[in-house]
Amino acid sequence: MATYITIISTVLENASDKSLVALAIAGFDGVSEWSIDLEDIDKVIRIVSVRDISSECCEKLALFGIKATVMQVFDDRYHLM
Repeated sequence: MATYITIISTVLENASDKSLVALAIAGFDGVSEWSIDLEDIDKVIRIVSVRDISSECCEKLALFGIKATVMQVFDDRYHLM
């Protein structure tokens, strides 16, 4: 089964935004892990999933008022998609 690694840049304003990110990602099947790097200037979200959910994830985050932009998507062989 293929694995996709999605890197998303966000604009997170406060700690409650992290809860909104968790809620948004929880709505996707096939996500095996995710993390947010709050120390990074881009507040990067890294998602590992069985399919490319990059666009859908950004749309869902926007519904929660979080600006998000896909930076990169890699497949299981680390090929840039």
